[in-house]
Amino acid sequence: MSNLDAAAPNRTAQPLLDHIVILVNHHTLTGIDEQLKGVFTVAPGGHHADGLTWNRLILFKDGVYIELIAFFDTIDTETRKKHRWGSLSDGTIIDWACSLHEEKDFALIQEQVSSAQTGYLYSDPVPGGREKPDGTVLKWANGSATSPDGTPIFPGTLPFWCLDRTPRTLRVPYESSPELTNHPSGAKGVSRIVIEAPAGDIAHLRDVYTAIYEPKSSKAENDVWPFDVPSGGKHGKQTTSLLDGSGGQVIKLALAGGTNSPSFVELLPGLIVKLES
Repeated sequence: MSNLDAAAPNRTAQPLLDHIVILVNHHTLTGIDEQLKGVFTVAPGGHHADGLTWNRLILFKDGVYIELIAFFDTIDTETRKKHRWGSLSDGTIIDWACSLHEEKDFALIQEQVSSAQTGYLYSDPVPGGREKPDGTVLKWANGSATSPDGTPIFPGTLPFWCLDRTPRTLRVPYESSPELTNHPSGAKGVSRIVIEAPAGDIAHLRDVYTAIYEPKSSKAENDVWPFDVPSGGKHGKQTTSLLDGSGGQVIKLALAGGTNSPSFVELLPGLIVKLES
């Protein structure tokens, strides 16, 4: 874990909601433009550096995006299972990521979470990347959480961190290509993320969320934490909520819509997303 300078205890990092990850199969992603026609504008993505996955993006005016990711249909089952998301179900929200204005501030996040003494920790960032269709190579590093027994946590229980090593504007061109953020549904950004934690896990997770978002606070109000977005603007409620689930983990998403937006849209068959005006 990175060392902090003497002034670090008096500083806090500013987490930004970065993106939401939805797993789909290769065939679905190939035809995603037609499937989402009349609901969302789908932006180009690219092939990831590990050679296992590729993606398309739904960009929003707040600078957050939905990543629609698929494993290539040529990947064998055993190789897929070794991936962080390889055993998860297609057609579901599987994970979500935060970011920071500067990668060096991730050491503060690590220290804040460690100081909460829940047993959960964030590992040092691991390099990753993607090549865009135009040949542009993107580089970043991901920081993921480990559980009290030292194993990687189930994806989405806590956010992972996507820390850009090339300009974020190349990875998320929501400002340089504003037409990609104009959606027929009127969606403008992410309003709420709701995490239904696995049964019995909420007590320690609550302290981790507070350590991430409000490290100077003793506790969150009703297990709800406000998040900031890359644009610095305000679209919707912009909150993350933690609920005590009755079974396995579930991630729910609500988008910020406009005055003429429908109340709900079907992002994928069976995956209904609320739009809040």
